[in-house]
Amino acid sequence: HCIYTNPNRFFCHWSFYQYFNTVPLLLQHFTTPIRSAYLSCALAKVAMQFLLTLLLAFAISGGFKFNFKLLLSSVLIMPLFQANGNFRHVIGIIDQAPTYAFFYALPMIILILYFTPFFFKFFYGIEYKKFKYIKILWIPLALVSSLSGALNPGIALVATFLLVIQNLGKSLHYSTETRFFGKIRFAFKNMPKDYYYYLLPISLFSLYSLFLGRYNLNTVSNEMPLSVLYPRLMEGIYRFFIQNPAYPILFAVLIVNTVLINLKFKNKEGKKIINAFKWIGFFSILYLLLLPLGGYRECRPYIIRYDTILPITMCFLFIFGKTTLFILQNLSYKQMIGYIPLILAFLLFYTYTDKPEFHKEAHEYEKDAIRKIAQSPDYIVRVDDYFTILSWTIIRDPAESAPKTKLLKKWNILKEDKLFYQKTIIEK
Repeated sequence: HCIYTNPNRFFCHWSFYQYFNTVPLLLQHFTTPIRSAYLSCALAKVAMQFLLTLLLAFAISGGFKFNFKLLLSSVLIMPLFQANGNFRHVIGIIDQAPTYAFFYALPMIILILYFTPFFFKFFYGIEYKKFKYIKILWIPLALVSSLSGALNPGIALVATFLLVIQNLGKSLHYSTETRFFGKIRFAFKNMPKDYYYYLLPISLFSLYSLFLGRYNLNTVSNEMPLSVLYPRLMEGIYRFFIQNPAYPILFAVLIVNTVLINLKFKNKEGKKIINAFKWIGFFSILYLLLLPLGGYRECRPYIIRYDTILPITMCFLFIFGKTTLFILQNLSYKQMIGYIPLILAFLLFYTYTDKPEFHKEAHEYEKDAIRKIAQSPDYIVRVDDYFTILSWTIIRDPAESAPKTKLLKKWNILKEDKLFYQKTIIEK
């Protein structure tokens, strides 16, 4: 069998290629070629964070109206988008590397967008009439989602499994059939048609994507038995969810919110939110247990990493925003005096931990090195090896730099063909 690098992530490669072959050149009408490259990276990541925040805020506020509820929902979750600092490696959402942002954050946007109409119909009982005119586009969107990123197929299948189980359980509870198979038949017969419309296409495409993923060069070349991977997963769970305070502090606030809802606001809406929290817990456990089946990578020795647990992070951002918004809407004035300072302290703490320094030294070095390559009269240019240049690793062999300099030439940073290599330069 033939094996390829990431064969089931076509739309990640395609979007990445199209973006960086178009946007930097457009920005050069307003800025220098070198600056346009870095500005393109920044704009892409800002756009991804904006879209993720907006989609989550829609889900939390329960509508698509731009009102105070939507604004408050956005404010509640924005500090948890850790871009830098000690928490970025635990609950980071938008990766510092644009490549990873296109392979994790962008696919997550597509997946959330796909499930948004389904979520609003069955969680809020809202169905937008205008959606019927574009509903047919959701089938190709299922294919795009399934072939975008390493996580989407697994997320979709786990979510589909739990949604079907939840619906079947509800139907079995109300079934008047006495025979077991009669109850099962009744449950499937009474499953809403939209369950089939939304869940069946993305499930089939996700299974196909996982089949393609079997021939991933990165997985085949890093094979490791499950007997080794699961102990590493347990250590990863300890490191990410217990040892680092990022998640424990979030869990503590969620426990406070859950207790408050159970004690003070256990109405129909409160029960629905607590029930959603329960299913998020089931999703998180099942998703974590399936992670080792994705294989081993040197970049994530404990299986869990901030990018592989991105769907769990997004779920907990939603339930934090939803429980907090619900409590704020139902608290009396006296109760707010005690609760609002807690939430403000929580948000300010996460804002403080998100340090604004983004390895300025590395970025400035890379820019200086690129300028040196562009200005040098030599065909093969030697530069320092303090930091990487357009690569994950230090480039020792000039031949390895060919794709990098080809891109720099396309961006009008280089005027002619060149190569470079990295070696320590001792100043005299």
